[in-house]
Amino acid sequence: MKRHLPRLRARLLACATFSACTMLLLCGLTAHAASAADSGSGGNGSQSPVANPQLSTGTETPYPADVQTIINGDTRQIVKTYTLTAGQDPAGIPRGSFTRDGWRYTLADITERRTSNTDARSHTETVEISTDTNDLNEIIKLLEPTMNYQSGDGFSGTLALSITSVNCEAAGYRSSSYDATATREYPHLSTADTSLIPKTITDNGRTLTLDGVTWEAQNYTNVDYEDIPDSYRAVASYTANIPISVVTGYITTAEYTGEIAKSTAGDTVYTAYFEGTEINPAPRPVQASETPAPPEPATPEEAATEETHGRGRNALPILLIVTGLTGLAAAAAVAAYFFMRRNVKIFRDGFRVLTAKDKINARNNVIDLSPLDGERFGIEIDKFTAKSLNGHTVEVRHGTGSLKHRIAYEGNAYRIEADFDAGTIQAIY
Repeated sequence: MKRHLPRLRARLLACATFSACTMLLLCGLTAHAASAADSGSGGNGSQSPVANPQLSTGTETPYPADVQTIINGDTRQIVKTYTLTAGQDPAGIPRGSFTRDGWRYTLADITERRTSNTDARSHTETVEISTDTNDLNEIIKLLEPTMNYQSGDGFSGTLALSITSVNCEAAGYRSSSYDATATREYPHLSTADTSLIPKTITDNGRTLTLDGVTWEAQNYTNVDYEDIPDSYRAVASYTANIPISVVTGYITTAEYTGEIAKSTAGDTVYTAYFEGTEINPAPRPVQASETPAPPEPATPEEAATEETHGRGRNALPILLIVTGLTGLAAAAAVAAYFFMRRNVKIFRDGFRVLTAKDKINARNNVIDLSPLDGERFGIEIDKFTAKSLNGHTVEVRHGTGSLKHRIAYEGNAYRIEADFDAGTIQAIY
């Protein structure tokens, strides 16, 4: 990363200040220890409670998908939302108390909401029925207008009949026959002789054989005063046995179409509610009705104790001065440390390979990655700097590209993924 000479001089000056403050801190601690030894056990001391560290369970800690701070009058609440996939264990959701901006937040409740995913697709199901007729109007009356469908892979839905898909075909045939008949008239025959009648005829492309003849006198002649037929009309019947194939039944196919769907378990959304308590609340004004009562007179034993401890009060101003100087020295040392250190780490390959370090603050909020190769970088800002920059916008540069991101501090080191090839920058929780 690029560094200028003024920054180097500032760091050397900070190192010198740090060394001097360290010596002053040691002296102050020695004087304070000696003063504490002289005072013995006469002072009243208080011991800060030590929080029990949480035991590591090996469960991966998920990052919140959304964090909201709700302020309602004198109450505050932080709501963290976690979206966990089927393989993630909700036991990894942080439940411990934490502090932010002078408030202590403690877990009040966690809610769970399961989601589902729905896959849909079009489907056509073909059904087949047997009928005695091939009349489509009659067949459609036998078909249901809809059907409930369930597939073997979990899809289901309601399908509707497609009228245009109904098709009827013969299921089979059997051999049979029938007798075909026909008649013919032959008038004006001279005699009633069957030899005058054709023995076979062709009717509708079929050959029929003579089966019988009926004779009628058609005209008479008077001979010797007696009417004698002189012409005849013959009515001949013909028959033939015709073989045919008879349909044994019909098979009708129809298609039902529609959309079928399947629901599967999706992500589980957990919402953690943290209630806030102000750590050092502002003192409340004392009302007239709350005037402190006057102190009670000391007993002889308390008076004797006060006289004994009064001898050591002369050293109290010195102790306070030494303690104040010690605190100033410690503050200067801490300030020098934070001034010199580089609080930004730059990674490649998904926060696995540390490539460089840089330093930013509220006045210098630019991270310049121009000397580095690549287009995609992971940036980690330590939690102290992230807290001080909460709500501020940092700028990440690489060559001629520039990406900006507004920091939303969450109580841990703050991670950003910058992709100059895609032109995107986002926080990684």
